[in-house]
Amino acid sequence: MTKISLSALTMALLIRRSDAVCEGDISLGSTCDLAALEAAISGSTCTIDLLFPDGDAATAVQELCEYDAPTQFVKIQGSYQLDQRSMNGGGDVKDGENTFDIDVARVKRFIDNEMNNQVIAWPEYAQKEEYNPANGYGDNGYMPNFNIDPDAEKGSCKLNTAMCCFVESQFDFVDNSDICRHDLSKSPQSNHIKSAWSVFSGDESSHCVGFTWEDGDIYKGNTLFYTSLYQTVVNGYMGNVPGAPMCACVEQMPVVTKADCVTSTGTALEYTFSVDKDTGDVSASHSVAMTYGDCGGNDLKAQVKATHAGSDIETAIDEYLVGDDCDITNAVYLNDEQLLVPSAVNSLMNLDGAEYEGRSWKQLFGEGIFFLPPDYDAAAGDAEMRADLDACVASEGRQCLILRKCTSCTVESHKEIVYKRLTPWFPFQEGISTDTTIDLPNLFMNQWRNNNNVLHVDYELYSSVQDALTGTDEWEQADYNSNNHKYGFPRNSGPTGHVGNQWNSYAWSGGHADHHAFYIEVPSGTTVV
Repeated sequence: MTKISLSALTMALLIRRSDAVCEGDISLGSTCDLAALEAAISGSTCTIDLLFPDGDAATAVQELCEYDAPTQFVKIQGSYQLDQRSMNGGGDVKDGENTFDIDVARVKRFIDNEMNNQVIAWPEYAQKEEYNPANGYGDNGYMPNFNIDPDAEKGSCKLNTAMCCFVESQFDFVDNSDICRHDLSKSPQSNHIKSAWSVFSGDESSHCVGFTWEDGDIYKGNTLFYTSLYQTVVNGYMGNVPGAPMCACVEQMPVVTKADCVTSTGTALEYTFSVDKDTGDVSASHSVAMTYGDCGGNDLKAQVKATHAGSDIETAIDEYLVGDDCDITNAVYLNDEQLLVPSAVNSLMNLDGAEYEGRSWKQLFGEGIFFLPPDYDAAAGDAEMRADLDACVASEGRQCLILRKCTSCTVESHKEIVYKRLTPWFPFQEGISTDTTIDLPNLFMNQWRNNNNVLHVDYELYSSVQDALTGTDEWEQADYNSNNHKYGFPRNSGPTGHVGNQWNSYAWSGGHADHHAFYIEVPSGTTVV
């Protein structure tokens, strides 16, 4: 990346001296680069060498196109400090002593006079061009909130998506999103905290709006302005979620349920190089007609998925825009990242004592957001499980069904698996199954083996309760541990062939069944204890 001179960032002017034989305006059309300039002057007496007698025309044209032709973001408020403070939720508008109208006057003048006829460059600053490369943020002048350098060791906007979340307004506040949580280590240059996290109740008022862009989008600076400073001046939105920036690339922002989406479009774009007839200095300018609006009915998540369909971004955005309910995503985060389990979420998702598919269920054990440990006494836990299985014999003529529900499993057939027992069980002996003994909780939890447990002989597997009750679409492929490995149910078994990594294990990690529960059918008229 070409480094930015101090004058380019503070004055937004990069001038190159030309020989006087090249005079007046040179129209480049809608593309600003050396090839466009060469095409524009072909057939005239003006040449590239005359325009740039000092040499290195390619660098000169690149700098004119990047830093002189468009309006620099810093020009709107006037300084890096004002931009940085406002994007983090502070600044004179939020914290100043003047009235709101006075504090936003400069930005309002830009909105009234220039917003609709200027291409706004993505924000870069002379103050960052030495700090960034020295601290792993890449060879650039981007502010930390919006570092789009793909080669930066840290701080880059890999999802090509930025968002603002406001928590107050000078005018009417539209609450359009719930704040779920924030990992403060994702935005240390905004909050000056190395490592911390916060989880929110979802009751806090917040208004979130954002945009996404494709590589090469020259109008993304306009959309950033429309998402951030415009929303403050016109709609009065301001203030940041505690510990988070007010506006940043989505990776640095809090996890929220949803966000509105905006976009900007330019038409009739025309770049012009001008040569001063007296000095020979070369400058660049442009004209354009800008329009701003929403994303045609899409919210931000839908727009990201549509814009980046088929790429990693399409699925990665799910981590930051999670849908209508914070409870589930917060529970997964607390369990996976902080090793905490909010019991309130279990009650929302758990089938323990509930009716499902026309049957009542009792939880045996579970992991993740369904956390329920087995009985500490292995013999007592096995005896209770056998009694629960036998409870259906009188009314159903079979043992009770065992159901595993797995919300984190990545294969649809394994999100719900039903085990239907056909034969009696071997006697109990703690630990791994043998040719004469079996430990039922351990069999399902950690060591899935074929001793007294052969598919089609001792049991059947199905992908739904109704299939198990009707004997429809029985699974065909079984897989087991042949040694002391601690892969639990159902190892790599599948409906028609082997399916990997959907197993659970209460002793090992590695499978996708991090959040699951085992339930056992409860006969009608029986109280779940």
